[in-house]
Amino acid sequence: MSVSITRTQGRLVQNRNLSRVVENLGPIVAWIAIILSLLTQVTASTTNIGPIPAALALIALALGIPHGAADNLTLVNTLSWQGWIRLGVVYVAIAAAAALLIIAFPAIGFILVIAMTVWHFGTGDVQATAELKGETPATGKFQVVYALALGSAPVLLPLTSSAALSTVVWLEPALSVIYSTPVTLVIRGVVLTLIVISVVALISRGSLRSAFELFTLAVLGLVVSPFIAFAVYFGFWHATRHTARLAQATTGVITLRSLASVTKIGIPSLLGFIAILAVVTIFLDLDSLSGTVLWIGLAIVWGLTVPHMWFVSRFDRRLRAESIPAEQTS
Repeated sequence: MSVSITRTQGRLVQNRNLSRVVENLGPIVAWIAIILSLLTQVTASTTNIGPIPAALALIALALGIPHGAADNLTLVNTLSWQGWIRLGVVYVAIAAAAALLIIAFPAIGFILVIAMTVWHFGTGDVQATAELKGETPATGKFQVVYALALGSAPVLLPLTSSAALSTVVWLEPALSVIYSTPVTLVIRGVVLTLIVISVVALISRGSLRSAFELFTLAVLGLVVSPFIAFAVYFGFWHATRHTARLAQATTGVITLRSLASVTKIGIPSLLGFIAILAVVTIFLDLDSLSGTVLWIGLAIVWGLTVPHMWFVSRFDRRLRAESIPAEQTS
């Protein structure tokens, strides 16, 4: 009996230690990126980030890609082969429809995808962080404001930089109608207001760690080059926390083995990403690629994120619903 208790306690300690590693990884890497950005002057106004920062950003993206390919773990039941086929058809259909919408109607598609991304990152990080800490996620009106601030900091702040503005309009000139300097200034003002309100509210609630994390994301989005800022957040913050919560939801613990079991599901998508990147780098002249071609590629990537957001949203709602009885009986 004592051996069993000792093993259980050991697993709990390991679970908590790895949770802390996951929690701390994002902020640590974010501040490293901020400091290096200031030292090298590769900031949010820089369009040419150089090979080394670009390589680091690609590594961060590669680290984050597998988490989006483990959406089957968000389902309640194990899938049969027929279920896998149905899931694949639905997934591809949603992704294709979203990509076609972005290509056919760039302005509408861009707005919808960015809005969904902000909400996905914000609500996902609120839920994931609470689960890793063993706490109840924020609820009510504050949860909406907090989620919008959390999602806007790593998405909208980089997108409203001068470097991002010029790059996105070059990729798709039709966006110049809705995407201009005055518009980005207004959006940035709204986002910073949400962030300040959320930070003040978090401090008043005693959630100093959450306030510091939101502040970190704001500095990252304002200071670091847009591509690097998003890659650092995506790979070392959002993806790692989502992977950890999937490991916890499917196995009950966060261990190196459970994290690896979740990550390995996304290895084929990571290998595909590396293969495509290698082909583009080796066989194509990047300078000759037109903005249209790159925009279509970006639209396909965004299209694939839409079903992922849908699956994670359903997963979040289920976990919140399952936590209500426990809270009522406590």
